Amino acid sequence: MATAISPKEPGSAFGIDGLCAMLSAYLDAEQVTQVARAYEFSARAHAGQSRISGEPYIQHPLAVAKILAEMRMDEKSIVAAILHDVIEDTEIPKEQIVEEFGHEVAELVDGVSKLTQVKG
Repeated sequence: MATAISPKEPGSAFGIDGLCAMLSAYLDAEQVTQVARAYEFSARAHAGQSRISGEPYIQHPLAVAKILAEMRMDEKSIVAAILHDVIEDTEIPKEQIVEEFGHEVAELVDGVSKLTQVKG
């Protein structure tokens, strides 16, 4: 049974409803639904986690997704942005991302996670 996730976290100015409205301008309804599903998945995975600022952790991936939406990126890139810390910061394995969102999204998420390991 799916857990209901607030479309806008308390204290935030931007929520999933705003992101979906932005995406509706250039993605089809099925793609927007997939982004919303990724948001719910990520919010559940990050439940109870917060940033140093105290805001819910989900606000960070949502902010990254908003930046990509402003660039009019494709649905898989937006989904990966929302999921980008799930493998690294939760107990969710890459295989579950593959099952839920496909191999391409899982590879994008895994690749972004590995960027933090790059030494300058």
